[in-house]
Amino acid sequence: MIEAAESLNIQNYHVGITATTADFYAGQNRPIKSQSNLETENLLPTLQKAGVLNVEMETATLYTLASLYGLRAGAVCAVYNSHATNEFKPGAGEENAIRIANEATKILNEWDAKKKKKARNPVFSLPFYG
Repeated sequence: MIEAAESLNIQNYHVGITATTADFYAGQNRPIKSQSNLETENLLPTLQKAGVLNVEMETATLYTLASLYGLRAGAVCAVYNSHATNEFKPGAGEENAIRIANEATKILNEWDAKKKKKARNPVFSLPFYG
């Protein structure tokens, strides 16, 4: 992903830890009017202290499935909503996220082709004297 961003001359990217949650509200520290947020009021500072840069809802499942099936997986997330600053910017970074993901796929394909070209045929036979 880094190589893809840099080859596209995209400078405004961050590499770091993502927290995945299945909960759109409490799991992302959003207020719920009908419930007290006491259990999540320290969530954002706790995540920040742990070095988490992003909270989203899908990548842990994608990584798990990729691991189970022996596939590679990665994520490029466009940030729309900052919980830290309370800013909401629809579409911010989406175009670059798409470009980076496509370029990363192209780069991996090129690497795989080079690897395959260099690979030797693992099937060989040795003389057997019995």
